[in-house]
Amino acid sequence: MSDMTRSSITNGIWLCRNCHGQIDRDEAQFPPELLFAWRKEHEDWVLRELGTRGEQMRHDLEMSRYPFLEGCPAIVQRIALDRPTGWEWRLAAELLRHLNGPQFKRLKNLQSGQTYKPLPRVQLEDFIDFIVERTHVMGSLLGPLVSILHRLTDSFGAPGVAGDAEEIYDCCVLMRDILVTAVDHEEILSFTQVPEEGEALRDLLLNALGQNLIKLAEFPDTLDSLIALIGTDHGGTYENPHTVTHIVTFDLPNDFDKSFNRELKRFERLI
Repeated sequence: MSDMTRSSITNGIWLCRNCHGQIDRDEAQFPPELLFAWRKEHEDWVLRELGTRGEQMRHDLEMSRYPFLEGCPAIVQRIALDRPTGWEWRLAAELLRHLNGPQFKRLKNLQSGQTYKPLPRVQLEDFIDFIVERTHVMGSLLGPLVSILHRLTDSFGAPGVAGDAEEIYDCCVLMRDILVTAVDHEEILSFTQVPEEGEALRDLLLNALGQNLIKLAEFPDTLDSLIALIGTDHGGTYENPHTVTHIVTFDLPNDFDKSFNRELKRFERLI
């Protein structure tokens, strides 16, 4: 977390000296989620007991703008409401962590061999159809993912123009859906019983997609690094903004096509 993010009002909670010290010394007992819950409950109490009718109406109006964030962590809602500097990047980073965290956990558990799901056996006569379907899934996911990333960048807004919170949320949900399908695909490849003659062909596809998609887990940290540039001498100006390019490379082993075709011919000879 950058100094600017740490000291922003979105990350603030006001306490007496004793409670302040106690919380700083015991992060396990006082995690951020609890502090944000305290803050929200107290702000609701202040509004209910001390706020004017006009202030309550203003609060209700602000909350009505973000019904799609209901159920999201408190930090996500605070960012959307407070709109601190760089809020678009912060909102995307926290949404991606919230929505994609479970999917990356599934993928890492799968890659480490710490999960299992019983799936039916593919018969020899159906094996080629199984492989064709899996390769079709692999090829069909990358195109939409690239489009979503470009759309997410556009949703941040041009320099000096506020972004679109709902558009940011929609892009993050779409990315989550891509990851769900991708991890399902990897589980199907890993746990479907295939004929012995086709194991080598199946093994070539194992983790070919997953090892690339895991790179997206770093994207929220990349957005955090952009936020850390705010307020620093990064060389950009309003007329000539500093541009940051983040490239995610999706690739297969250099000899993948050759190996795949060789194993496909070998399978055809065996049957």
